[in-house]
Amino acid sequence: MTGASLPKAAAAFILIAAYPLAVEAEENWPQFRGQSGSATASTGSPPTRWSREENVAWVRDIPGRGWSSPIVWGKTVFVTSAVSTGGVFKEPSKGIFGNDYAAELAAQGLSDDEVMARVVSRDIELSKETESIRYMVYAIDTETGALLWERVAHEGKPFGGRHRKNTYASETPATDGERLYVYFGNLGLFAYSLEGELLWEHRFPPRGIYLDFGTAASPAVDAERVYVQSDNQEDSFLAAIDKRTGKELWKVARGVGNESMIRSGWSTPFVWVTPQRSEIVALGHGLAIGYGVDGKELWRLAGLSGQATPTPVAGDGLLYVGTGSQGESNRPMFAVRPGATGDITLAEGADSNELVAWHNPQASAYTSSPLYYRDRIYVVNDNGILAVLDARTGERLYRARVGGGGFTFSSSPWAYGGNVFFLSEDGETFVAKEGAAYEEVGRNPLDEMTLASPAISGGSLFIRTQTKLYRLASRPGLS
Repeated sequence: MTGASLPKAAAAFILIAAYPLAVEAEENWPQFRGQSGSATASTGSPPTRWSREENVAWVRDIPGRGWSSPIVWGKTVFVTSAVSTGGVFKEPSKGIFGNDYAAELAAQGLSDDEVMARVVSRDIELSKETESIRYMVYAIDTETGALLWERVAHEGKPFGGRHRKNTYASETPATDGERLYVYFGNLGLFAYSLEGELLWEHRFPPRGIYLDFGTAASPAVDAERVYVQSDNQEDSFLAAIDKRTGKELWKVARGVGNESMIRSGWSTPFVWVTPQRSEIVALGHGLAIGYGVDGKELWRLAGLSGQATPTPVAGDGLLYVGTGSQGESNRPMFAVRPGATGDITLAEGADSNELVAWHNPQASAYTSSPLYYRDRIYVVNDNGILAVLDARTGERLYRARVGGGGFTFSSSPWAYGGNVFFLSEDGETFVAKEGAAYEEVGRNPLDEMTLASPAISGGSLFIRTQTKLYRLASRPGLS
């Protein structure tokens, strides 16, 4: 499949500076949240201070809309986007799923059904309102910001709509250094060479998503397979695709949440590698399930709640899984020990068992994924409430409002150099020292809405805003 030429104005980039970028193999950022999904970097010296002018190596305009995260392999950064041929999108507004607007309507005395109808009408872009979409893949030179190649994976009218804080390109691509795997939900999985040659594609039948919110779960990759999770309103599944041929190796039905009106989910599957085995952990409505690489269920854990949006993370020999809601209650997180089998659900009133190390009922986030860093778990909810836990026990060490309050968060936190970073939807990153208390040491504004999580590579930080991709790197003598 050939790429499409874009207007010069859309493809133009601003080259502010060109700092050397030396990328070692361990510094690649090959998937959502990087190596092993940890969202941390232990090498290089990425910046702790930046703005639209400070410590900017380059910034490039990215056409269309996409909340997929950038990924990096070698000296190439890859990113996807959805370009409307009609040029019109419902633009996002602050607040998750219209919660500010919903509160205003409820205060007017409207019924719950009336509130939901108006929120959906305002915040959902229906497929009938959308012109044809170009599903784009871009490869960009990490040194200069120059466009290396672009490809149209598919062009056509989308199936289903999207919440206006979602996009038709919210799934982060993945790579193993041999191929680039790009997944567009309700469309299919596409494999490219790193030079842009389409190697194969695997299409999936489109399925309806709860309230037309759209899709967001990214693919995960191991040595042999690409894993795609699709939790929807019709027939949820987890599938394994041969990464060399595109052949479907297995596909298992996920009967999670079928007793509920909400069956859809937006959580990315997590490949958990332990001394015992490798497994794929998939969060759904009410359940976490661990699968073997052959697709057979290994274990399941009930007790999750709210929307299945966060992705698990591993650390200190444990797996941390959690889901949540917009408020500060009903946000459970569990720490699972490796080697689990069967139903490991906690008995009523219990906080642990043989295979669940601990349970905290108010520790997960609604949208962002948890961060494991230096024996602590950092979780920021959409309303800016930060909870920091002891990773071994689940005990809450402290609770704080990031930035003092008034900020909304969708991007997941990340860490390096003894600092933890929280990127607000306003495009401002709050920098806090890791430790047993909240100590803010910096604020870094980019002054444009940001929901995507960043990539870290070669001492550089790659942040995607609503219309741009930044490469941020320290100038000599600055941090």
